[in-house]
Amino acid sequence: MSHLNNLTVVIVTFLTDKKTLLNCLNSINPEVKVIIVENSKKFRHKEFFLKKFPNTKIYCTGKNLGYGGGNNFGIKKTNTDFVLILNPDTILDKNFFRN
Repeated sequence: MSHLNNLTVVIVTFLTDKKTLLNCLNSINPEVKVIIVENSKKFRHKEFFLKKFPNTKIYCTGKNLGYGGGNNFGIKKTNTDFVLILNPDTILDKNFFRN
């Protein structure tokens, strides 16, 4: 599945609860890079998520950029050809990345 190395998932959050984001991240193939953009000054549980999902980077914008602004912020941080934008409450089907 080496093609997954050319994909980054961007997830914009705003004080999203731990369980919701955990369910989303658990549904993403671990080969895929993930960027979480927290639209506030502090991302709660940052150490937990970075340890559990080493393919993840977390950025705090310092202010609420809105959904579009947060996605644009995250996309600028990617270095892959393809970007998938997800809401933090999305749970992907187990076959999602095969399709």
